[in-house]
Amino acid sequence: MALGRGWAAVLLMLALGACTAPRDTPDPSPPTPASAGLGDAPAMPTATVTEANFVSPSGNIGCYVDKDGARCDIVKKAWKPPPAPTDCELDWAGGISVYQAEEAAFTCAGDTVLGAKETLKYGDAVRAGDFMCGSDRKAMRCMNTATGHGFTLSVEQYNMF
Repeated sequence: MALGRGWAAVLLMLALGACTAPRDTPDPSPPTPASAGLGDAPAMPTATVTEANFVSPSGNIGCYVDKDGARCDIVKKAWKPPPAPTDCELDWAGGISVYQAEEAAFTCAGDTVLGAKETLKYGDAVRAGDFMCGSDRKAMRCMNTATGHGFTLSVEQYNMF
């Protein structure tokens, strides 16, 4: 009797899980929120652009990406960012960005990238230079593919890497 793809995937996950050694100490790294389905480089249909401004299908996350970086802002979130730095005199942590070779960081901005007319459908991605953003039902993920720096952003949580 042939197994369907769903059962085959379950059996493969169980087999791989059996090969994982148990941890003696807790993992000190933060959880990887909302990155399931969005691996190191999204295996999604990817459009190459010079720049793009788009929203998630829910409209809750808006992003802008070009050859210099990627930024996503979020409307509704269930998490709280850290306190604003003293040198931020604008709106703090309305989103996260990754710029050039720098690590991802919360935004301190007086503008927003929300409200774009274009929608990045779940399962699709865009790339401008080394910067790629992918849309998934669980999160938006943007990264600098050359440095590996980036972030995931969702209602439930965020992750900067």
